[in-house]
Amino acid sequence: MKKFFLLLTGSTLACLLVLALSVGVHAQTGQAEGQPMMQQPGTAAQFSDAELQKVATAYLEIHEIRMELQESLAEVADPESAQRMQEEAGAAMVQAVQESGLDVDTYNQVMQEVQMNSGLQEKLASKLDQMQ
Repeated sequence: MKKFFLLLTGSTLACLLVLALSVGVHAQTGQAEGQPMMQQPGTAAQFSDAELQKVATAYLEIHEIRMELQESLAEVADPESAQRMQEEAGAAMVQAVQESGLDVDTYNQVMQEVQMNSGLQEKLASKLDQMQ
């Protein structure tokens, strides 16, 4: 379980990367800017076990994509190739979230709350532990 707490603390980068990339994806797909904003981090959010399971599934896939990206970037010297690899990885992360049955905003909202809520962090860590 300690392993997952370490992974979860590293998830901020993945969370922010997915969030940043989703902004571009939403802009490309023409998502309306007038949609309601997601809940502010730190508020008393309630997430179902089903949502947490979906987040755990997406998280593991994103973690794998991120690890593969790091390995690939270590072998690349060309900035344009590195940029293209990062964009492809970001698109794969967004796809992983969507294939888990969540939208990117919900995934990011849960991950932000996990960073600030130790009870939620333990629940997610338990789900991840069960999946291993």
